[in-house]
Amino acid sequence: MKPLPLLLLLVLGVVGCGGETVQKTSTVTGTVLDADNQPVRGATVSSRFGSAQTSTTGAYVLTRQGDGEVELVAEVRRNGVLYRGRTSVLNAVNETTASANIVVAPESELATLSGVVRDRQGFTLQRASVFAYFGAGSSQRTFTDERGRYTLRDLVAGVDYALSAGGAGLSADQTVVRLRAGERRSLDFTVDDGGLPFLQPPTGLSVVTWVSPNAGSRRPDGDPYEAVKRLMDPRRSVRDGRRDGTRQPTDPWLVEANLQWNEQRFEDLLGWGVYRAAGTDGVLNGIDFLPEPLAAYYVDLSLRPSSTYSYAVSTIGTLYPDLPNQTESRLSDRVVARTLNPLLPVEGPFDGAFRWEPGSGAGEFIVFLFDEFPGVGVQALWSNSARATGTSVVYDGPLLTRGRTYYWLVVGLANSDESRTISRVATLLP
Repeated sequence: MKPLPLLLLLVLGVVGCGGETVQKTSTVTGTVLDADNQPVRGATVSSRFGSAQTSTTGAYVLTRQGDGEVELVAEVRRNGVLYRGRTSVLNAVNETTASANIVVAPESELATLSGVVRDRQGFTLQRASVFAYFGAGSSQRTFTDERGRYTLRDLVAGVDYALSAGGAGLSADQTVVRLRAGERRSLDFTVDDGGLPFLQPPTGLSVVTWVSPNAGSRRPDGDPYEAVKRLMDPRRSVRDGRRDGTRQPTDPWLVEANLQWNEQRFEDLLGWGVYRAAGTDGVLNGIDFLPEPLAAYYVDLSLRPSSTYSYAVSTIGTLYPDLPNQTESRLSDRVVARTLNPLLPVEGPFDGAFRWEPGSGAGEFIVFLFDEFPGVGVQALWSNSARATGTSVVYDGPLLTRGRTYYWLVVGLANSDESRTISRVATLLP
């Protein structure tokens, strides 16, 4: 089964979004990040169709967006400094465009890149895609206008951007640039007709699952669960993902699968097909197309606790869906994702031990104790050096101050640490 969203996007790219009336049936979701890949709460994300605020995890949802090309701008003011970033998306009718992540930086540290995209015969190309990626969340994307011109505004200065200009049916022109603060540089691209390279399936596919309380309605001074996920995996990126209609942002538990695989960089790469099955050996069906030629990750948010899934990913060439046997690779090796149950702490008078309820499905446990409410960037005061295997662990850390409020939670792990569950934050008053 081919990823249906890919076909919708390709049809939209061929017929355009002309006419006098723009339909507004699309939804766009994503995350706003800073240049250090940290989520930014309280940012305003706007398009010409409306605006939304980011949550404590940096996430946003824009509904009733126009179908076709839509530019998104994110802004937030911190300590008198304006931070800004932007990207563009290509929306399909009645579909959700996920992972439209936006990286923001101080206004004084931004730069602009512009130019023209042409083919080998010198003709300018309308609606070609230009991507810019430096590893923070996802690529910034823009499209060429009717004269073949593009402009990438609000790029972060002082980092190496991988650039790729191309699109469906085109063999990309790629390079690397580093811009100075305030710089406005011109850079043209020359693309060729798409080719038919032998497509290798992605390698190194891995998956980690998390079950955690949904922080969307928590206090605004940080997402404690994202903080702990980063303590467990410092390389973790905050990425939005696919959420089906049966799971709502108000659900008390967030169940996610984080997929990563080895990047491929070549001119005829259009993106990736993501496939999922129920169980370890069920039928793999295409659930999404990831139009991201410069990065290799995906987050699936449409899962259930205490369930087993499996995933595979394909490599999609620029001439897809023509000659399907040559423009989509065979599937990667399958990986199995097992989700745990929610983990519940036992709260009460502190007697020198932390306790939690059984039944999460985890076999090992790590407790994190904080002397302030945990958020991204807040370090733990203590955690147990040896993992617990029962339902309690004895505290052996620094002397606690009587009358002061501390915060703790417990992480459960199973399946070689590939399945993880986090309890809600509990309070401790010595």
